[in-house]
Amino acid sequence: MGVYVVTGGTKGIGEKTVELLKNAGEEVVNVDIAGGDINADIGSKEGRRKVIDELHARYPDGIDGLVANAGIASHKKFSRVLAVNYFGPIEIITGLYDLLLKKGGNCVITVSGSVAYLPNNKYRVDELLVNCGDEERIGELVDTFDPVAVDNTIYGSTKSALIRWMKRTAPAWAVNGVNLNAVAPGGVRTSIMEGQKFMAPDPEFILALPTPTTYKEHRMMEPIEIARTLVFMVSPNSKGICGEVIYCDTGTASILTGDKPFLFNEAPFVR
Repeated sequence: MGVYVVTGGTKGIGEKTVELLKNAGEEVVNVDIAGGDINADIGSKEGRRKVIDELHARYPDGIDGLVANAGIASHKKFSRVLAVNYFGPIEIITGLYDLLLKKGGNCVITVSGSVAYLPNNKYRVDELLVNCGDEERIGELVDTFDPVAVDNTIYGSTKSALIRWMKRTAPAWAVNGVNLNAVAPGGVRTSIMEGQKFMAPDPEFILALPTPTTYKEHRMMEPIEIARTLVFMVSPNSKGICGEVIYCDTGTASILTGDKPFLFNEAPFVR
């Protein structure tokens, strides 16, 4: 039996990930803002410290895997989106690296298929996040942005920045036996998606984003479909995969990006 940590494991994709790991006989720690085994707000420095300290106290001999899944779609303050979606996961992952190292465990980050079509506009801050990393200053900046003009760019920026950080970090970690990857879901029926303004009981927007596997069924993906991939990526069976973004989106990214070698017009992950 291994020890696995899942952030955001109370509902949605995280809940199904916890369920699958437990069904496989693993010991699982759900870290969430409420309803978890460790209740903490990873959008705050105090919450992150609590998670890291508690897990070190519980598992001094190490953990076998970490699924960094927690995230939010939006908030009235853009700085909160940065804190929960980018700075929180990075601090948790790096803070638990030594526990992963002890067992040669894997870490997988839930990002988003939206990075495949993130607009290239002045509100993108993934460059600042990965190259500056000053949470307070960047937070102050984004809170001055016009919410109407920004639309979904801040959310997408955090996910793009996570991928860029993962790409930069993975080689050094792999040398020591810790694999780091990301899974990018497509449209999944979760509370995050249901809370968006474009959603409806029978969402027409699905027709605008071709999804080969589910298109004719006219449905979004279910959380369990992403959870299965996360469980594989955090298991020892995925040891041959490192520094990769696994698109679990029924082919949407492939259709939108075609045969380009990178997701964007340039190679943002290797600057």
